[in-house]
Amino acid sequence: MGPKTWMLLAAGAALTAACGSGPSSANRDPIRALLSGDVMMLVSFDTNGDLSITADEIDAGIGREFARADANGDGSLTPIEFQSWTNAVLGGGPMGPYRLDFDRNVDNSITREEFESEIRARVRDYDENGDGVLTRGEFTRLVGAARPPVDRQRPRVLNTP
Repeated sequence: MGPKTWMLLAAGAALTAACGSGPSSANRDPIRALLSGDVMMLVSFDTNGDLSITADEIDAGIGREFARADANGDGSLTPIEFQSWTNAVLGGGPMGPYRLDFDRNVDNSITREEFESEIRARVRDYDENGDGVLTRGEFTRLVGAARPPVDRQRPRVLNTP
C-alpha cells in the first residue's frame, strides 16, 4: 500500500474510533468528527515530530508544498498542476480545498503569493487560541460544532467588453 492509502486508513480508523468512543450528550449520541484534506497536509509540516506545528515549520511546509505542486518550476500553478497536487497531497475529490480557493483572481494561474495566502488563512482558521502554533486538538471539528470559515472576501471579477 502507498502512503496515501495508509493516510486514508489512519484517518478512517481515527474517525471510527471517535464515532464509537462514547456518549456526546445525555441521549448517548455518538461523537462525530470531520477531517479535511488540508489537515493531512498541515500535519505533514510537523518535521520534528513534537505533535505541534510552529511558524517556522509552517513557512518551510508552504515552500515544500508549492515546490511540489509547481511541476514545471515556472513559479505558478496551472489547473492541471493544482489538480495533481491536490490528488497527491490532499486526498483529491470533494475534500477540498479547491482551486478557486487559491486562485482568487480567477486567472487560471495560482502564484506563490496566492498559494501562501490561502494556506496561511487555513492555518489561522485552525489556530483556535491564536498562538501561531497548531496542535492536534485544533484540527478536530465536531459535526454540527464546526466554526464558520474566516471571511475571506473574493475579489470581484468584472465582465468588461
